[in-house]
Amino acid sequence: MPGSGVQVARERVVQPVRNEPGSKNPPMSWEGIDHALNRAQGEEVRFSLYLADLDQHVSHRLLRETNLVGRTRRRWDHAKTYVHDLWKVHDAFAAVLERATELRGSERADGALQNLLTEILTGPSVEIRPEKQPPDEHDPSEGCVERLTTAEAIARMESDFYEATEVISAVETVWDALYPRLSELETTWQEIGTLSDMIGLGEEEYEELRGRLRHSERTVRQDPLRLVEDGRVDTSVLEESRVLLERVRGELRDALRMRDSYTEGVERLNSAIDDVQETIERCVRLREQVVMKIASPVAVSISDPIPELRRGIAEMGELRTRGRWRELGARLGGLQRKVHEAADNARESEANLTGLLERRAELRGRLNTYRAWAVRLGLADRERLSELHGQVHRELWATPCDLRAATVALASYLRVLQELSGNTSLTERTISGTWASDRESDGGVSR
Repeated sequence: MPGSGVQVARERVVQPVRNEPGSKNPPMSWEGIDHALNRAQGEEVRFSLYLADLDQHVSHRLLRETNLVGRTRRRWDHAKTYVHDLWKVHDAFAAVLERATELRGSERADGALQNLLTEILTGPSVEIRPEKQPPDEHDPSEGCVERLTTAEAIARMESDFYEATEVISAVETVWDALYPRLSELETTWQEIGTLSDMIGLGEEEYEELRGRLRHSERTVRQDPLRLVEDGRVDTSVLEESRVLLERVRGELRDALRMRDSYTEGVERLNSAIDDVQETIERCVRLREQVVMKIASPVAVSISDPIPELRRGIAEMGELRTRGRWRELGARLGGLQRKVHEAADNARESEANLTGLLERRAELRGRLNTYRAWAVRLGLADRERLSELHGQVHRELWATPCDLRAATVALASYLRVLQELSGNTSLTERTISGTWASDRESDGGVSR
Protein backbone atom coordinates (compact mmCIF):
# COMPACT_ATOMS: atom_id res chain seq x y z
CA MET A 1 0.00 0.00 0.00
CA PRO A 2 1.20 3.55 -0.74
CA GLY A 3 0.63 4.57 2.87
CA SER A 4 3.14 2.08 4.27
CA GLY A 5 5.73 3.08 1.67
CA VAL A 6 5.28 6.70 2.58
CA GLN A 7 5.94 5.99 6.25
CA VAL A 8 9.12 4.02 5.60
CA ALA A 9 10.52 6.66 3.28
CA ARG A 10 9.58 9.43 5.67
CA GLU A 11 11.43 7.82 8.54
CA ARG A 12 14.47 7.57 6.36
CA VAL A 13 14.35 11.32 5.77
CA VAL A 14 13.79 12.57 9.30
CA GLN A 15 16.03 10.03 11.02
CA PRO A 16 19.31 9.98 9.09
CA VAL A 17 21.65 7.12 9.84
CA ARG A 18 25.15 7.95 10.98
CA ASN A 19 27.10 5.65 8.67
CA GLU A 20 30.82 5.55 9.38
CA PRO A 21 33.15 4.26 6.70
CA GLY A 22 33.86 0.58 7.36
CA SER A 23 36.40 -1.74 5.93
CA LYS A 24 37.22 -1.13 2.34
CA ASN A 25 35.75 -3.37 -0.34
CA PRO A 26 38.12 -5.37 -2.49
CA PRO A 27 39.14 -3.24 -5.45
CA MET A 28 37.17 -3.72 -8.64
CA SER A 29 38.82 -4.25 -11.95
CA TRP A 30 39.14 -1.25 -14.22
CA GLU A 31 36.51 -2.82 -16.44
CA GLY A 32 34.21 -3.23 -13.44
CA ILE A 33 34.85 0.38 -12.40
CA ASP A 34 33.94 1.64 -15.88
CA HIS A 35 30.81 -0.49 -15.93
CA ALA A 36 29.66 0.73 -12.47
CA LEU A 37 30.47 4.35 -13.33
CA ASN A 38 28.55 4.20 -16.61
CA ARG A 39 25.55 2.63 -14.91
CA ALA A 40 25.55 5.26 -12.16
CA GLN A 41 25.87 8.04 -14.75
CA GLY A 42 22.85 6.61 -16.59
CA GLU A 43 20.85 6.68 -13.37
CA GLU A 44 21.91 10.27 -12.74
CA VAL A 45 20.72 11.27 -16.21
CA ARG A 46 17.43 9.46 -15.63
CA PHE A 47 16.72 11.27 -12.38
CA SER A 48 17.82 14.58 -13.88
CA LEU A 49 15.16 14.11 -16.54
CA TYR A 50 12.64 13.12 -13.87
CA LEU A 51 13.37 16.28 -11.93
CA ALA A 52 13.17 18.45 -15.06
CA ASP A 53 9.82 16.90 -15.99
CA LEU A 54 8.61 17.29 -12.42
CA ASP A 55 9.61 20.93 -12.35
CA GLN A 56 7.74 21.64 -15.60
CA HIS A 57 4.71 19.46 -14.80
CA VAL A 58 1.54 21.57 -14.91
CA SER A 59 -0.12 19.90 -11.94
CA HIS A 60 3.09 20.13 -9.89
CA ARG A 61 3.35 23.83 -10.66
CA LEU A 62 -0.31 24.39 -9.73
CA LEU A 63 0.17 22.55 -6.45
CA ARG A 64 3.15 24.78 -5.63
CA GLU A 65 1.35 28.00 -6.55
CA THR A 66 -2.16 27.30 -5.23
CA ASN A 67 -3.26 28.09 -1.70
CA LEU A 68 -4.27 24.52 -0.92
CA VAL A 69 -6.54 23.61 1.99
CA GLY A 70 -7.93 20.55 3.70
CA ARG A 71 -7.00 17.02 2.70
CA THR A 72 -5.06 18.15 -0.36
CA ARG A 73 -2.97 20.58 1.71
CA ARG A 74 -2.04 17.84 4.20
CA ARG A 75 -1.07 15.34 1.52
CA TRP A 76 0.90 17.91 -0.48
CA ASP A 77 2.81 19.12 2.60
CA HIS A 78 3.76 15.49 3.14
CA ALA A 79 4.75 14.99 -0.51
CA LYS A 80 6.88 18.14 -0.58
CA THR A 81 9.31 16.60 1.89
CA TYR A 82 10.01 13.86 -0.66
CA VAL A 83 10.49 16.35 -3.48
CA HIS A 84 12.95 18.27 -1.34
CA ASP A 85 14.75 15.08 -0.30
CA LEU A 86 14.90 13.95 -3.94
CA TRP A 87 16.72 17.13 -4.90
CA LYS A 88 19.16 16.84 -1.98
CA VAL A 89 20.02 13.22 -2.69
CA HIS A 90 20.31 13.87 -6.41
CA ASP A 91 22.66 16.83 -5.93
CA ALA A 92 24.88 14.82 -3.59
CA PHE A 93 24.79 11.82 -5.92
CA ALA A 94 25.66 13.98 -8.95
CA ALA A 95 28.57 15.55 -7.05
CA VAL A 96 30.01 12.11 -6.23
CA LEU A 97 29.71 10.99 -9.85
CA GLU A 98 31.34 14.19 -11.05
CA ARG A 99 34.31 13.55 -8.76
CA ALA A 100 34.52 9.87 -9.85
CA THR A 101 34.37 10.88 -13.52
CA GLU A 102 37.20 13.39 -13.04
CA LEU A 103 39.35 10.82 -11.25
CA ARG A 104 38.74 8.19 -13.90
CA GLY A 105 39.63 10.70 -16.61
CA SER A 106 43.00 11.48 -15.04
CA GLU A 107 46.19 9.93 -16.34
CA ARG A 108 46.67 7.91 -13.19
CA ALA A 109 46.09 4.17 -13.30
CA ASP A 110 47.69 3.01 -10.08
CA GLY A 111 46.28 0.76 -7.37
CA ALA A 112 45.54 3.68 -5.03
CA LEU A 113 43.21 5.27 -7.60
CA GLN A 114 41.63 1.90 -8.25
CA ASN A 115 40.92 1.49 -4.51
CA LEU A 116 39.57 5.05 -4.26
CA LEU A 117 37.18 4.65 -7.20
CA THR A 118 36.02 1.30 -5.82
CA GLU A 119 35.26 2.95 -2.49
CA ILE A 120 33.43 5.85 -4.16
CA LEU A 121 31.28 3.60 -6.32
CA THR A 122 30.49 0.93 -3.71
CA GLY A 123 31.02 2.54 -0.32
CA PRO A 124 29.04 5.19 1.60
CA SER A 125 30.33 8.08 -0.50
CA VAL A 126 27.09 10.04 -1.00
CA GLU A 127 26.87 12.52 1.87
CA ILE A 128 23.49 14.07 2.74
CA ARG A 129 24.15 17.07 4.94
CA PRO A 130 21.38 18.48 7.18
CA GLU A 131 19.73 21.82 6.51
CA LYS A 132 21.10 24.78 8.41
CA GLN A 133 18.77 25.66 11.29
CA PRO A 134 18.03 29.17 12.61
CA PRO A 135 20.31 30.11 15.53
CA ASP A 136 17.50 29.93 18.12
CA GLU A 137 16.39 26.42 17.11
CA HIS A 138 18.12 23.32 18.41
CA ASP A 139 18.10 20.24 16.20
CA PRO A 140 19.58 17.08 17.74
CA SER A 141 20.54 15.90 14.29
CA GLU A 142 22.52 19.07 13.56
CA GLY A 143 26.00 18.23 12.45
CA CYS A 144 25.07 14.66 11.56
CA VAL A 145 25.87 13.64 8.02
CA GLU A 146 23.95 10.80 6.43
CA ARG A 147 26.14 8.65 4.20
CA LEU A 148 24.74 6.42 1.47
CA THR A 149 26.24 4.15 -1.13
CA THR A 150 25.44 4.96 -4.74
CA ALA A 151 23.02 1.98 -4.81
CA GLU A 152 21.29 3.25 -1.67
CA ALA A 153 21.07 6.74 -3.14
CA ILE A 154 19.43 5.40 -6.30
CA ALA A 155 16.90 3.43 -4.22
CA ARG A 156 16.28 6.52 -2.08
CA MET A 157 15.59 8.67 -5.15
CA GLU A 158 13.27 6.01 -6.55
CA SER A 159 11.27 6.00 -3.33
CA ASP A 160 11.18 9.82 -3.07
CA PHE A 161 10.09 10.17 -6.68
CA TYR A 162 7.30 7.60 -6.24
CA GLU A 163 5.96 9.21 -3.08
CA ALA A 164 5.97 12.69 -4.65
CA THR A 165 4.42 11.71 -7.97
CA GLU A 166 1.79 9.49 -6.31
CA VAL A 167 0.18 12.59 -4.78
CA ILE A 168 0.63 14.67 -7.94
CA SER A 169 -0.95 11.92 -10.01
CA ALA A 170 -3.90 11.63 -7.61
CA VAL A 171 -4.58 15.37 -7.82
CA GLU A 172 -4.14 15.39 -11.59
CA THR A 173 -6.73 12.62 -11.95
CA VAL A 174 -9.28 14.74 -10.09
CA TRP A 175 -8.46 17.88 -12.04
CA ASP A 176 -8.65 16.02 -15.36
CA ALA A 177 -12.13 14.83 -14.42
CA LEU A 178 -13.46 18.09 -12.98
CA TYR A 179 -11.81 21.01 -14.80
CA PRO A 180 -13.70 20.38 -18.08
CA ARG A 181 -16.96 20.28 -16.13
CA LEU A 182 -15.97 23.42 -14.28
CA SER A 183 -15.24 25.12 -17.60
CA GLU A 184 -18.72 24.18 -18.84
CA LEU A 185 -20.25 25.68 -15.70
CA GLU A 186 -18.30 28.91 -16.25
CA THR A 187 -19.57 29.10 -19.83
CA THR A 188 -23.16 28.56 -18.69
CA TRP A 189 -22.74 31.19 -15.99
CA GLN A 190 -21.47 33.71 -18.54
CA GLU A 191 -24.50 33.00 -20.71
CA ILE A 192 -26.78 33.53 -17.71
CA GLY A 193 -25.15 36.91 -17.14
CA THR A 194 -25.71 37.90 -20.77
CA LEU A 195 -29.36 36.79 -20.72
CA SER A 196 -29.93 38.61 -17.41
CA ASP A 197 -28.63 41.84 -18.92
CA MET A 198 -30.89 41.41 -21.95
CA ILE A 199 -34.05 41.23 -19.83
CA GLY A 200 -32.90 43.82 -17.30
CA LEU A 201 -32.20 41.72 -14.20
CA GLY A 202 -29.73 42.95 -11.57
CA GLU A 203 -26.59 41.07 -10.51
CA GLU A 204 -28.09 40.35 -7.09
CA GLU A 205 -30.81 38.23 -8.71
CA TYR A 206 -28.58 35.12 -8.72
CA GLU A 207 -26.26 35.87 -5.83
CA GLU A 208 -26.95 32.53 -4.12
CA LEU A 209 -26.24 30.63 -7.34
CA ARG A 210 -23.04 32.63 -7.85
CA GLY A 211 -21.91 31.75 -4.31
CA ARG A 212 -22.60 28.06 -4.91
CA LEU A 213 -20.57 28.10 -8.12
CA ARG A 214 -17.65 29.92 -6.49
CA HIS A 215 -17.64 27.40 -3.64
CA SER A 216 -17.47 24.54 -6.15
CA GLU A 217 -14.60 26.29 -7.95
CA ARG A 218 -12.63 26.76 -4.72
CA THR A 219 -13.09 23.11 -3.78
CA VAL A 220 -11.89 21.89 -7.17
CA ARG A 221 -8.90 24.23 -7.24
CA GLN A 222 -7.82 24.21 -3.59
CA ASP A 223 -8.89 20.83 -2.22
CA PRO A 224 -9.49 18.43 -5.13
CA LEU A 225 -8.67 15.33 -3.06
CA ARG A 226 -11.70 16.10 -0.89
CA LEU A 227 -13.76 14.94 -3.87
CA VAL A 228 -12.23 11.45 -3.97
CA GLU A 229 -14.18 8.66 -2.28
CA ASP A 230 -13.10 5.02 -2.46
CA GLY A 231 -10.71 5.80 -5.29
CA ARG A 232 -13.40 7.45 -7.44
CA VAL A 233 -13.89 11.11 -8.24
CA ASP A 234 -17.16 12.42 -6.82
CA THR A 235 -18.67 14.72 -9.47
CA SER A 236 -22.01 15.19 -7.69
CA VAL A 237 -21.16 18.71 -6.44
CA LEU A 238 -20.55 20.00 -9.96
CA GLU A 239 -23.46 17.97 -11.33
CA GLU A 240 -25.87 19.65 -8.90
CA SER A 241 -24.52 23.06 -9.91
CA ARG A 242 -24.88 22.13 -13.60
CA VAL A 243 -28.54 21.20 -13.13
CA LEU A 244 -29.27 24.48 -11.31
CA LEU A 245 -27.40 26.59 -13.88
CA GLU A 246 -29.09 24.92 -16.84
CA ARG A 247 -32.48 25.37 -15.22
CA VAL A 248 -31.86 29.07 -14.68
CA ARG A 249 -30.52 29.44 -18.21
CA GLY A 250 -33.63 27.72 -19.54
CA GLU A 251 -35.86 30.06 -17.54
CA LEU A 252 -34.03 33.11 -18.87
CA ARG A 253 -34.23 31.87 -22.45
CA ASP A 254 -37.97 31.31 -21.98
CA ALA A 255 -38.25 34.78 -20.51
CA LEU A 256 -36.45 36.30 -23.48
CA ARG A 257 -38.68 34.41 -25.91
CA MET A 258 -41.74 35.52 -23.98
CA ARG A 259 -40.64 39.13 -24.14
CA ASP A 260 -40.09 38.96 -27.88
CA SER A 261 -42.99 36.71 -28.87
CA TYR A 262 -45.50 36.73 -26.04
CA THR A 263 -48.59 36.89 -28.24
CA GLU A 264 -47.56 33.99 -30.46
CA GLY A 265 -46.56 31.88 -27.46
CA VAL A 266 -49.87 32.40 -25.68
CA GLU A 267 -51.79 31.63 -28.87
CA ARG A 268 -49.95 28.32 -29.21
CA LEU A 269 -50.62 27.48 -25.57
CA ASN A 270 -54.32 28.34 -25.91
CA SER A 271 -54.53 26.20 -29.02
CA ALA A 272 -52.93 23.26 -27.20
CA ILE A 273 -55.32 23.71 -24.28
CA ASP A 274 -58.27 23.76 -26.71
CA ASP A 275 -57.09 20.42 -28.12
CA VAL A 276 -56.87 18.94 -24.64
CA GLN A 277 -60.33 20.22 -23.84
CA GLU A 278 -61.79 18.55 -26.96
CA THR A 279 -60.15 15.24 -26.00
CA ILE A 280 -61.49 15.49 -22.45
CA GLU A 281 -65.01 16.25 -23.71
CA ARG A 282 -64.84 13.16 -25.93
CA CYS A 283 -63.67 11.13 -22.95
CA VAL A 284 -66.59 12.37 -20.83
CA ARG A 285 -69.12 11.34 -23.49
CA LEU A 286 -67.33 8.04 -24.07
CA ARG A 287 -67.28 7.28 -20.36
CA GLU A 288 -71.02 7.81 -20.13
CA GLN A 289 -71.45 5.11 -22.79
CA VAL A 290 -69.00 2.76 -21.07
CA VAL A 291 -70.68 3.15 -17.67
CA MET A 292 -74.05 2.27 -19.24
CA LYS A 293 -72.66 -0.75 -21.07
CA ILE A 294 -69.87 -2.16 -18.87
CA ALA A 295 -69.84 -2.69 -15.11
CA SER A 296 -66.46 -4.41 -14.80
CA PRO A 297 -63.70 -3.38 -15.19
CA VAL A 298 -64.75 -0.02 -13.81
CA ALA A 299 -64.33 2.84 -16.27
CA VAL A 300 -61.52 5.25 -15.46
CA SER A 301 -62.51 8.62 -14.01
CA ILE A 302 -61.91 11.73 -16.09
CA SER A 303 -60.15 14.69 -14.48
CA ASP A 304 -60.57 18.20 -15.83
CA PRO A 305 -57.36 20.29 -15.71
CA ILE A 306 -58.70 22.92 -18.13
CA PRO A 307 -59.76 25.53 -15.50
CA GLU A 308 -56.29 25.41 -13.90
CA LEU A 309 -54.59 25.75 -17.29
CA ARG A 310 -56.78 28.73 -18.20
CA ARG A 311 -55.91 30.39 -14.90
CA GLY A 312 -52.25 29.88 -15.74
CA ILE A 313 -52.70 31.83 -18.98
CA ALA A 314 -54.41 34.66 -17.08
CA GLU A 315 -51.60 34.82 -14.51
CA MET A 316 -49.06 35.04 -17.33
CA GLY A 317 -50.90 38.11 -18.59
CA GLU A 318 -50.58 39.76 -15.19
CA LEU A 319 -46.84 39.02 -15.05
CA ARG A 320 -46.40 40.49 -18.52
CA THR A 321 -48.14 43.69 -17.46
CA ARG A 322 -45.66 44.07 -14.58
CA GLY A 323 -42.66 43.22 -16.79
CA ARG A 324 -41.76 40.15 -14.72
CA TRP A 325 -40.05 38.41 -17.62
CA ARG A 326 -38.04 35.87 -15.66
CA GLU A 327 -41.08 34.69 -13.70
CA LEU A 328 -43.04 34.74 -16.93
CA GLY A 329 -40.46 32.50 -18.60
CA ALA A 330 -40.53 30.06 -15.68
CA ARG A 331 -44.33 30.07 -15.73
CA LEU A 332 -44.31 29.39 -19.46
CA GLY A 333 -42.09 26.32 -19.07
CA GLY A 334 -44.19 24.98 -16.21
CA LEU A 335 -47.47 25.58 -18.04
CA GLN A 336 -46.17 23.90 -21.18
CA ARG A 337 -45.28 20.80 -19.16
CA LYS A 338 -48.75 20.74 -17.56
CA VAL A 339 -50.42 21.01 -20.95
CA HIS A 340 -48.34 18.10 -22.29
CA GLU A 341 -49.16 16.01 -19.22
CA ALA A 342 -52.86 16.82 -19.52
CA ALA A 343 -52.84 15.86 -23.21
CA ASP A 344 -51.08 12.56 -22.46
CA ASN A 345 -53.52 11.74 -19.65
CA ALA A 346 -56.55 12.55 -21.80
CA ARG A 347 -55.31 10.37 -24.67
CA GLU A 348 -54.57 7.53 -22.28
CA SER A 349 -58.05 7.75 -20.76
CA GLU A 350 -59.65 7.80 -24.20
CA ALA A 351 -57.67 4.72 -25.26
CA ASN A 352 -58.65 2.90 -22.05
CA LEU A 353 -62.38 3.62 -22.51
CA THR A 354 -62.31 2.75 -26.19
CA GLY A 355 -60.51 -0.47 -25.30
CA LEU A 356 -63.38 -1.54 -23.02
CA LEU A 357 -65.94 -1.19 -25.79
CA GLU A 358 -63.66 -2.91 -28.27
CA ARG A 359 -63.11 -5.76 -25.81
CA ARG A 360 -66.87 -6.28 -25.44
CA ALA A 361 -67.24 -6.41 -29.24
CA GLU A 362 -64.31 -8.83 -29.45
CA LEU A 363 -65.82 -11.21 -26.88
CA ARG A 364 -69.20 -11.14 -28.65
CA GLY A 365 -67.54 -11.97 -31.94
CA ARG A 366 -65.61 -14.84 -30.40
CA LEU A 367 -68.79 -16.29 -28.91
CA ASN A 368 -70.48 -16.20 -32.33
CA THR A 369 -67.44 -17.90 -33.89
CA TYR A 370 -67.38 -20.67 -31.27
CA ARG A 371 -71.16 -21.16 -31.63
CA ALA A 372 -70.86 -21.48 -35.42
CA TRP A 373 -68.15 -24.10 -35.02
CA ALA A 374 -70.28 -26.03 -32.51
CA VAL A 375 -73.20 -26.00 -34.97
CA ARG A 376 -70.90 -27.25 -37.71
CA LEU A 377 -69.83 -30.15 -35.48
CA GLY A 378 -73.43 -30.87 -34.45
CA LEU A 379 -72.67 -30.09 -30.81
CA ALA A 380 -74.48 -26.80 -30.33
CA ASP A 381 -77.53 -28.33 -28.67
CA ARG A 382 -75.58 -30.38 -26.17
CA GLU A 383 -76.82 -29.43 -22.69
CA ARG A 384 -73.46 -28.29 -21.27
CA LEU A 385 -72.64 -26.19 -24.31
CA SER A 386 -76.13 -24.77 -24.51
CA GLU A 387 -76.08 -23.73 -20.85
CA LEU A 388 -72.62 -22.16 -21.18
CA HIS A 389 -73.67 -20.33 -24.33
CA GLY A 390 -76.65 -18.89 -22.51
CA GLN A 391 -74.45 -17.81 -19.59
CA VAL A 392 -71.87 -16.09 -21.81
CA HIS A 393 -74.62 -14.49 -23.89
CA ARG A 394 -76.32 -13.09 -20.78
CA GLU A 395 -73.00 -11.72 -19.47
CA LEU A 396 -72.09 -10.00 -22.74
CA TRP A 397 -75.55 -8.65 -23.63
CA ALA A 398 -76.40 -7.48 -20.11
CA THR A 399 -76.55 -3.75 -19.49
CA PRO A 400 -74.11 -3.10 -17.99
CA CYS A 401 -72.06 -6.26 -18.52
CA ASP A 402 -69.20 -7.86 -16.63
CA LEU A 403 -66.32 -8.40 -19.05
CA ARG A 404 -64.26 -10.30 -16.50
CA ALA A 405 -67.01 -12.84 -15.79
CA ALA A 406 -67.81 -13.07 -19.52
CA THR A 407 -64.18 -13.86 -20.36
CA VAL A 408 -64.03 -16.68 -17.82
CA ALA A 409 -67.36 -18.12 -19.05
CA LEU A 410 -66.27 -17.89 -22.69
CA ALA A 411 -63.07 -19.77 -21.89
CA SER A 412 -65.17 -22.49 -20.24
CA TYR A 413 -67.34 -22.72 -23.37
CA LEU A 414 -64.25 -23.27 -25.56
CA ARG A 415 -62.89 -25.88 -23.15
CA VAL A 416 -66.14 -27.90 -23.20
CA LEU A 417 -66.28 -27.59 -26.99
CA GLN A 418 -62.78 -29.09 -27.15
CA GLU A 419 -63.79 -31.95 -24.88
CA LEU A 420 -67.00 -32.80 -26.74
CA SER A 421 -65.32 -32.63 -30.14
CA GLY A 422 -62.47 -34.82 -28.95
CA ASN A 423 -60.07 -32.30 -30.40
CA THR A 424 -58.01 -30.87 -27.53
CA SER A 425 -55.90 -28.93 -30.01
CA LEU A 426 -58.98 -27.02 -31.08
CA THR A 427 -58.39 -23.35 -30.30
CA GLU A 428 -59.74 -20.04 -31.35
CA ARG A 429 -56.86 -19.76 -33.84
CA THR A 430 -57.87 -23.00 -35.59
CA ILE A 431 -61.53 -22.03 -35.46
CA SER A 432 -61.01 -18.58 -36.89
CA GLY A 433 -58.11 -16.25 -37.59
CA THR A 434 -60.19 -13.34 -36.39
CA TRP A 435 -59.70 -13.82 -32.62
CA ALA A 436 -56.13 -14.66 -31.69
CA SER A 437 -55.99 -14.42 -27.88
CA ASP A 438 -57.76 -15.73 -24.82
CA ARG A 439 -57.25 -14.04 -21.46
CA GLU A 440 -59.12 -15.81 -18.74
CA SER A 441 -58.00 -13.81 -15.75
CA ASP A 442 -59.37 -10.33 -16.29
CA GLY A 443 -61.02 -10.11 -19.66
CA GLY A 444 -57.84 -8.75 -21.21
CA VAL A 445 -58.67 -5.25 -19.98
CA SER A 446 -56.46 -3.17 -17.74
CA ARG A 447 -58.04 -0.79 -15.35
